[in-house]
Amino acid sequence: MPIERKNSFHLLLSDDEMKLLKLLAEREGLNASDYLRMVIRTVPSTSTQALVARVTAALGSGSFAGLLESHVEATKLAATGTGAKKRAK
Repeated sequence: MPIERKNSFHLLLSDDEMKLLKLLAEREGLNASDYLRMVIRTVPSTSTQALVARVTAALGSGSFAGLLESHVEATKLAATGTGAKKRAK
């Protein structure tokens, strides 16, 4: 018998964030809601460094700084439209 949950929390995510959430959940064999519950339950007992390491590992980057740098660069390219021009060459 499934657990009955009377509370609801709505979270607005971008398409990319939702895809990432679903991929991370699938990787753990969970749905998105169960994955978020698992993360919420483990965060208080996890140090910030361990949490950053887990997110970094899940996203496949060598370091959080590298991941952040890649995101910033991709955002800049998308904003200027040069990313599509570079790929087209």
